Amino acid sequence: GSETDGGGGWMKRWKHNSRGFFAVVFGIVHGIAGPGGILGVLPAVSLSDPLHSGAYLATFCVSSVLIMGVFAACWGEITGRLGSSARATCALLVISSVISLLVGVVWLILI
Repeated sequence: GSETDGGGGWMKRWKHNSRGFFAVVFGIVHGIAGPGGILGVLPAVSLSDPLHSGAYLATFCVSSVLIMGVFAACWGEITGRLGSSARATCALLVISSVISLLVGVVWLILI
């Protein structure tokens, strides 16, 4: 899209580029709101040395981001290979929902 295309080009670029931005923002909010935030901070608070607390928090953050990134990449690879048919999309929605419910139940049992 050029500047004279009636504005459609910039809107397409904004939609494409904003996906990643909003994914990161929602991921950060989700991470802060979840139990990982509490579980990540509690051990750091109990450490008496600020350097050790900072190192723990930094390691926790980096490892969380890496694990989530690996999981997202694997899930993206799996879903990409399944194709984009209506049947595959429905199956992925069901599988994702069941996995989410199972993780929730496991968390409730562990707590």
